[in-house]
Amino acid sequence: MRDATGAANLSDLQKSHSHRQNKSPASPAKLSFKDGKRGTTKLASKFEEGQDVLARWSDGLFYLGTITKINKQNQSCFVVFEDRSKSWVLWKDIQTGASGGGEMVCTICQEESSEPPNEIVICDKCGQGYHQLCHAPNIDSSVIASDDKWLCRQCVFATTTKRGGALKKGPNAKALQEMKQSLPYALEDLVWDQGHKTNIQQCYCYCGGPGDWYLKMLQCSRCKQWFHEACIQCFQKPMLFGDRFYLFICSVCNSGPEYLKRLPLRWADIVHLSLYNLSVIHKKKYFDSELELMTYINENWDRLQLGELGETPKSDRYGSILEALNNNHTMFMSGKEIKKKKHLFGLRIRFPPAPQNTDSRVDREPERASHEIKIKGRKSTKPIPEPSEMGNGVVKKGKRKHTGGHSFETLAKLRRSSEHPPRDDEKPRQWRTTHWTSWLRRATEVISPCRLQVPQMWNPSVPQAPLKLPQAFQDSPACTAPAGPARAGSGQSRSPLS
Repeated sequence: MRDATGAANLSDLQKSHSHRQNKSPASPAKLSFKDGKRGTTKLASKFEEGQDVLARWSDGLFYLGTITKINKQNQSCFVVFEDRSKSWVLWKDIQTGASGGGEMVCTICQEESSEPPNEIVICDKCGQGYHQLCHAPNIDSSVIASDDKWLCRQCVFATTTKRGGALKKGPNAKALQEMKQSLPYALEDLVWDQGHKTNIQQCYCYCGGPGDWYLKMLQCSRCKQWFHEACIQCFQKPMLFGDRFYLFICSVCNSGPEYLKRLPLRWADIVHLSLYNLSVIHKKKYFDSELELMTYINENWDRLQLGELGETPKSDRYGSILEALNNNHTMFMSGKEIKKKKHLFGLRIRFPPAPQNTDSRVDREPERASHEIKIKGRKSTKPIPEPSEMGNGVVKKGKRKHTGGHSFETLAKLRRSSEHPPRDDEKPRQWRTTHWTSWLRRATEVISPCRLQVPQMWNPSVPQAPLKLPQAFQDSPACTAPAGPARAGSGQSRSPLS
């Protein structure tokens, strides 16, 4: 968090704001159409293009960014973050610094009135003003009379929340625990989907920010709201993506500190959770069971918090993992099913595993269909084969024939046509070519252009019938036989070869 420019005169601003009238605080979402339009205009005046702001991301943490566009209709701003990522962020999830000048207004209701018992109190961190009754929880009058520093709800969360769990010790951690006794929104007004995983308002956790239930969030077993890992203070180990093997009760429902209990995992759950985390991290589906999957499990063995299974020797883990992969075909897919290496495995359906003792199979079926986590992979650049080339879903690869030159028939035709010009008494060229080709095809089955082809079974005692070939074929120089006992087609009978 960066300090506001107007924070130097905070003590004077806290006591000097007194106005002509005192109106009861109202949330912009519950204003009438006329007042709502006026409230939207006032809220929009807080933002301007090129302004540096802190925007809350889906993990519950604030990140520095710059506003490039403002959408008054959707009450959101297009923010470009330091890592070049871009996203639309709702106004409720954007924190700005103190205004440079003008009258101090309440950040919640955008009103300037400041009279007891609903005065405007200035945050000592960001310089934003809040009515005592607009802030959640309500600001006690003792804060105004005291000289101690006071931080608003946004700044308390910004300074205490972190990856792996919020701070547990220190003055800010104590202030966070007090803030978490109430929610800054009405939980009953949220509109949820069928599986109670997402709501239209994009309002989750104690902070009221956006969230993704399938990443690092836990669901309270009583109110069913989802909470960020970064805002929860009772973690002993950092969460894994999609790890719902906890029994969790939030501070609001527990009326005090949060309650957290680790649920047991089976070997199939370990494999499922590990493959899901690998797919989220690496954005692909299949992983080597020994080089990638087993390596990830060993590196995160302590974070899995396996209880009795955690005592399994390292040398015995791979056998149990391999058995879970091969015995749960409805959950895991092997690479050999898609003509890949058999030691590659992936999730048949990408979604985080659910604890066996909390969600029944009937309850989980709608979740698989409507909340499947899709992770984009690489697109294939190969063209789609024609249906004639497909067989049972597998592309047939035909053997490529080698053509080193013209065939014997073609050579004979070319040579004959060049050495024997057509005579006037011959048939038309089309008839001659067709019949000559048929004769030539039959002749080449016995005689090659340059030598005699001897039958496999030769019996000297049995006279061989002479071969009768066309006169044109006998006179062709391409079919001249080498010196030997007899010439094929000469009318003489063959004699045995010596």
